[in-house]
Amino acid sequence: MLSEISIKEILSCVPTGLIVLNSQGLIAWMNQAAIELLEADMTGQEWRGVIDKVFSPKEDDGLEVSLVNGRRVHLSISSLSTPPGELIILTDFTATREYEHARENQNQLMTLGRMTAQLAHQIRTPLASAMLYTEHLSATQKLEERSQLWLSRLQACHSAIEQQIEELLLFARGERLEKQSLDLQQWSKVLEERIYILLEDKTVQWKINNQLPARRCQLHKEALIGAVLNLVSNSLQAEAGHITVDMQPNEGNTGFVIRVKDDGKGMSEEVKAQVFSPFFTTRAQGTGLGLAIVKAAAAAHKGRATIQTSEGVGSTIELDIPW
Repeated sequence: MLSEISIKEILSCVPTGLIVLNSQGLIAWMNQAAIELLEADMTGQEWRGVIDKVFSPKEDDGLEVSLVNGRRVHLSISSLSTPPGELIILTDFTATREYEHARENQNQLMTLGRMTAQLAHQIRTPLASAMLYTEHLSATQKLEERSQLWLSRLQACHSAIEQQIEELLLFARGERLEKQSLDLQQWSKVLEERIYILLEDKTVQWKINNQLPARRCQLHKEALIGAVLNLVSNSLQAEAGHITVDMQPNEGNTGFVIRVKDDGKGMSEEVKAQVFSPFFTTRAQGTGLGLAIVKAAAAAHKGRATIQTSEGVGSTIELDIPW
């Protein structure tokens, strides 16, 4: 027969969290799995107090309950007769729910990919015709100055629509972008012009610090430009009063950094944790793809996107792209 000591050793190795409460509702014993789940040995503490400390229920918990450390567990209680008390069983479902969430996102991405492939052709055909007609009209010498201005704005709108299509296709294709060898300095000048067009009629104060060298890199021209413009647009939506765009080699000189800094609303820690996730948005009219596209563009260039943000202070989002 198993001795009491050997049974405790076995229970200590069980991957499910086990907590024994005595008749006064105090924790008499915890196995190692329970200690790791709750991130502390709470033996001797009152269970009701532990609930207030470590549990943080959320609207989407379902049959599980969230802990303050972000884990999701299923909790069940059984009565003990000798000695009297209760056995709390904690089963960690965090990995299962993360897998289901990732699978749901993947299904959404596959659906988006099929939709964009179908819609891109339908939208691009009339758009290409409209852009061709405006180019012909722009070449006419007899247009008044005011008419020429309106025409320029119309062409800018067409370009913006084309950029939106490109960004959706980028997100659908992921890392399968065809890059080409481009002069980094020349590319950055094009980016500066596009930022100027985006901000020229806005009241925000802005500045570009461009220290990128004249060297060739494998880039997808429009994807990376679109990512930076997304960041600048994000700053505008955050009601920034000042926007700074820094472009320079990174610290180890293994690539270059594009950093967009603003003094807008900033984000909470909860929003920050999900900000690069597809379809996550805090705006009623948002698609939830803006920063996801930024992350996809960085990944397509074997780089990464990072964020530093504080509510009421502003945000700094950085793209680090290898040479």
